[in-house]
Amino acid sequence: MNVTGRINRILFILSYVSQNQGITVDELAEKAGMRPKALLKELEFISLIGKPPFKPDDYVDIYVEEDRVYIEFDQSLNRPLRFTRSEAVSLLVSLELLDPELDPEGVKSLQAKIESVISKSVEMIGPLQELVILEKTNLPVSEHFRQIKEAVEKRTKLEIEYFSMASNRKTRRVIRPLHLMNRLGSWYVTGYCEKRKDLRTFRFERILAVKSLKSTFQLPDDFDLEKYRSDFGEPKGEQTVEIQFDKEVAPWIRERWGDATRDSNDGGTILTIQSSGLEFPSRLVLSYAPHARPLRPKELIEKVREDANEIIQAQGKTH
Repeated sequence: MNVTGRINRILFILSYVSQNQGITVDELAEKAGMRPKALLKELEFISLIGKPPFKPDDYVDIYVEEDRVYIEFDQSLNRPLRFTRSEAVSLLVSLELLDPELDPEGVKSLQAKIESVISKSVEMIGPLQELVILEKTNLPVSEHFRQIKEAVEKRTKLEIEYFSMASNRKTRRVIRPLHLMNRLGSWYVTGYCEKRKDLRTFRFERILAVKSLKSTFQLPDDFDLEKYRSDFGEPKGEQTVEIQFDKEVAPWIRERWGDATRDSNDGGTILTIQSSGLEFPSRLVLSYAPHARPLRPKELIEKVREDANEIIQAQGKTH
């Protein structure tokens, strides 16, 4: 889970427990979309949250008694939250970066309320958010976003045309969309692919066409949303791939891939993943060149060599 997602989850837990004192661990875990064991670890982390000067009474007191969760705030945290004018302007600017496709009415309502608060300020000389130039990331969200979102909510099947980076070609397949996720500014939909007979994750901007089907489906009993989130981004496939990264980039690789890495003798790290093709691992190696090199299989080594030669030849034609 990314930082924003975790903060939102922590805020939800704080709010929900404060309004439902004595809720059981199992009930709270279900509401937060977590396993009970993972929830208990999160509660331990939340107990370290506080405010300066971080005296014993300045921390959030969240605790478990007889399998029930309780919370007590510092008195200063119990009064209604009030924003300064600069904080309100910052929130208004931040709203400009939200994906409007997700909840356009909600975003519009929040903007109106914040603008109303700012307009009452005696310092107001104009809509300050207009003085801030926002360079929004140009990551296209599929024009079929609403259609897919509705299919996830209603549990209806979809037929999609998808461009796969792994195979570098377009495919048409029927999926059972289970979950939407925004990671690092991009939207993804996870669904059971009837062609591959397995869970697959599809990036919205690579979905070229969508057709809603009348067939419905049930959420699989063994679909573990929390586990899926923690495993998100790791290529799944039949082929074992190993790539060595030197110490210059090793910290980023370890942070990104976690348990899929192991230390090498030169201070770098070796990444071991499963991939259904060689397109993705080859691009991964070349994106970190000259700090990465393929170890196995031998087909990957040859693939990287061929792709590198193509890049060199293409560069030569531009000069």
